[in-house]
Formats: sequence, C-alpha cells, structure tokens
Amino acid sequence: MRSGGFISGLWCSFLLLVFSIAISGSAQSSNARIEQSSFVPLGNLEQWISIRGEDRSNPVLLIVHGGPGEAQWPQAEVYKPWEKAFTVVQWDQRGAGHTYGRYGSKTPDVTLDRISKDGIELAGYLYRELGKKKIIVLGHSWGSIVATRMVQMRPDLFAAYVGTGQVSSWAAMVNTQFDLLLAKARKDGDQATVKELEAIGRPDPTNAHQYFSFSKNVRSLLWPPSDQAWLQHLRSQADEIKASDPEQFKNLAEGMEFTAEHVLPDQIATNLPKTACDIQTAYFVIQGQDDIVTPTQAAIDYFNCVKAPKKELVLIPSAGHFAFMTASHEFLQLLISKVRPVAVGRGA
Repeated sequence: MRSGGFISGLWCSFLLLVFSIAISGSAQSSNARIEQSSFVPLGNLEQWISIRGEDRSNPVLLIVHGGPGEAQWPQAEVYKPWEKAFTVVQWDQRGAGHTYGRYGSKTPDVTLDRISKDGIELAGYLYRELGKKKIIVLGHSWGSIVATRMVQMRPDLFAAYVGTGQVSSWAAMVNTQFDLLLAKARKDGDQATVKELEAIGRPDPTNAHQYFSFSKNVRSLLWPPSDQAWLQHLRSQADEIKASDPEQFKNLAEGMEFTAEHVLPDQIATNLPKTACDIQTAYFVIQGQDDIVTPTQAAIDYFNCVKAPKKELVLIPSAGHFAFMTASHEFLQLLISKVRPVAVGRGA
C-alpha cells in the first residue's frame, strides 16, 4: 500500500511537472519572435507577404503600400523598430514587387476592387494564421484608398484604420497642386509658367494628360525638404538593388509602371468624401503637415466628414507625403501611444 501510494504520488508529481513545462513552453512559443515570408493565395493569385515581429502576442499591423506598386520590403530596416510593438506584415500587392515577379505583365485584374478584395482575403488569412480577433491596417497614399475600401467592406476584421499620405480625391489633388504651382510661378516672376497655367484656366481632373503635363515640376518646386531627401534615398537604394539583385530591381520598377497604368482610372474616380465617410472601426490619420502629393488640407477636410466609433488626426510638422519613413520614430511613437491602446481595446 505504501509503495503503491509512493509510486502514485511520484506519478502525479511527474504529470504536474510535464504539464507545467508544456504550459511554459506554449507560452514561450506564443510570445516568440516571428520572421517568415511566403506566397499565399489571394484572389486566385499567389501573392508575396512577410510577417515579422518580436512577440507574437503583439497586435498585427498590415502595411498596404502606396505607389501604386511601391512594395515596401526594401525599407525593412526602417520598420525594424516597429516590430517590438507590432507584428508587421508587408504585402506585395497584385502587380507589385515579388508578386509581379511571379506573373509579370500577365497579371490579371489589376483594379482597386480586386486588390481591395485581395486585402480582405489577406486579413482573413492573418486572422487565422496568427490567432487574432482583429488586425490594424495602415494605408499609405494609393494604399489609403485600398485600405479604406477594405475597412468599408469588412469592418469586423479590423480593430483600427491608419491613413498616412491620406488620399481625399483625385480632383482635390489636381486643383491644389495647380493652385500652388500658379501661386509660386507668380511669386517667382516666372511669366512663362504663369502664362502656361493661366491658359489652362481651371484644370479638368478627368484629363490625366493635362495633369501630368502641368504637374511635371511639382517635385522640384513644391515638395518639402524631407520628401526631397527621401526621394534621393530611394534613387540611391534603387541603384544598390539593381547592382545586387537585378531581377528584383526589374520586378520593382516594372511592377510600379504596370500597376500605375492599370489603376489610374480608379485613382481618377476616387472621391472618398462622397463614398467613404461612414467608417465602422477606429479611424486615425497621421499626416505630414507639408504633404503636397496628397494635400494635407484635403486630407483634413475628408477627416472632418468621417463618422467612426473613434477618430483622431495628428499632423507631423516638417514632414510631407513620406512622413512614416522620414519621421519614422515619431510616427511609431504615435502608433504606440494612440493607435495601439485603442486597437487592443477593440480586439487586436
């Protein structure tokens, strides 16, 4: 009896030890770093994603890149500090980067509607793969149009939306840039440009040829210094990628050109103040105060029309269209202090 009781006691202790180790191991595994990249099926197309983070229990932050077609994986070092507070997901959209490399110019259905639906499928994949109730989506520039459509279609998948380089409408961009160029030409006494712009009168937002003609000097004349510096960085980085990996450089460059051509009609048709003022999730805009590409005042006007359970607008001084890159530390601190707590409270 005593011997049996002693053995039984040892067996129970052993089971408790095994159980405690299993629990400890499971907790450690759930909180471990994640770093993986793969092609996943989205919209009947294999599309490239990467998932990187220091702690799997962190909220998932899906980056929806702009461009159109400007894949963000070359900026991995910029995003590295973000991985301490978020599990950061990069996605080369249909027609961009690695995904373009797989299908090239035969990539089908490169439209706002299809790319947005791809994004919804990706959110569902992340929901299942990473064991989350909801995720955060961050859209930059063109990506803010895609991400807005995503949260409109399936708000139940998203704890929060974050827009930067936030689009309002193509018409607002065209008219704002036209007015700024004309004002600068008059201030500088550039009579040739004044004459050229005054001959246009009020630009026609549906006339893409007209816009690309008169806006050819927007970068050199109007972009803030931070955006000018970032553009120079991108050019240097492109040279480095071209030298080290010509194939990936080709995919990046050709993908941007290919996507831009295909989604231009969707960009021209975009008018978010008319189509997307009802947002059923937490809504944040973190915008460079000096953004000329997607003009900040237009982004503010659109923000004011948005009705959402929670919304907040933050302007970053001395930053422009690429604020999330050129003021990355400040941008991250805003994500951590403002977005993360709200998103966690909403299921992230």
